[in-house]
Amino acid sequence: MRVAVAAVLMLVLAIPAQGASSPRRASLKLGSIAPLTISGKEFGAREAVVVTYIAADLTTRRVGVRAKRDGSFAATFELRLDRCAAFTVRAAGARGSRAVLQVEPACKQNGKGPPKRAPAFLAS
Repeated sequence: MRVAVAAVLMLVLAIPAQGASSPRRASLKLGSIAPLTISGKEFGAREAVVVTYIAADLTTRRVGVRAKRDGSFAATFELRLDRCAAFTVRAAGARGSRAVLQVEPACKQNGKGPPKRAPAFLAS
């Protein structure tokens, strides 16, 4: 009898709960650079979120938003960025959700551009 109870108990503990879901992974997406608009998803429902813009020269701006019931939000900064601007955006939720967006455009900066590649027909 004890063996049967122990076997059933081990089986119940080994099977995940029906309602259990995988952990959500918060993420950020660039919407626009004029004005700078960032959208977030997979944050906690109605979670307060601080979104921080960090420029290449380490200048920062912060905006506070509240996620919707589905965990999404949109944050707008009163900034108009050049299309070649490199920057980072961090979002930190009050309940522990975190996400980072790093933008490093491939266009020229400081007179330097991406390395030139040989045309495909020349590469072997």
